[in-house]
Amino acid sequence: MKAFLITFLALGVVAASPIVHIDTFGRSLGGWDKKDKKYAEFERSGSTYRTWKPEVTPIVNGGVFVSLRIDHLRGAFASDDHASLSVTFDKDGHVESAKSSLALQGKRVTSDLIAGTGKLGANVAGLDRAAKIGAEMVANLTAKVLRENIREPGRVTFPAVLNHNYNLLCLAVKSPPKAEQVVEEGEEPAEVDKPEETKETPAEPDSPTAVPLIIERPPVKK
Repeated sequence: MKAFLITFLALGVVAASPIVHIDTFGRSLGGWDKKDKKYAEFERSGSTYRTWKPEVTPIVNGGVFVSLRIDHLRGAFASDDHASLSVTFDKDGHVESAKSSLALQGKRVTSDLIAGTGKLGANVAGLDRAAKIGAEMVANLTAKVLRENIREPGRVTFPAVLNHNYNLLCLAVKSPPKAEQVVEEGEEPAEVDKPEETKETPAEPDSPTAVPLIIERPPVKK
């Protein structure tokens, strides 16, 4: 399985960023295109959509910034609609923030930046926080789409398609492996205290019990 893994050096330690399993994400959408392997096409509510492979960028706090594009394929005689999704993950693979936008024939609708801070982030972590951020992002975007008086079915369901991609992306991001010590050339690795091994002394075999040798003499003939 291919995965996107970033490592960096800090204070003699290799710290790994979250791993984005791009192939896993593609399979969850039906699989990357067999020829180009750059996008995946799928249907939702009778409309066809295309998700392009995400771009992953490392950020200074040890996390990653993931962005992807989604197209609403409206047919040969109509212009396609486009959407973007941007998600920031912290160094542990948890969602920090998310933002999405739609471009519908000249109209651009953008959600607010939804961050897992304040009340939203209090006492909530991992996938629970990711779900809350995603739900608020979609609700915010949907409300703005309805204000634009958009009625075409494939466009009305576009925010739900964005949320679908967001959920699958979050499931494809895993926590980084444990940090490893880096040893510079000419230096010796730091000694790691190991518990003393207790060697068991094999028990000595019991000494054989001495048995007195008794020699019987034949009787003397008279």
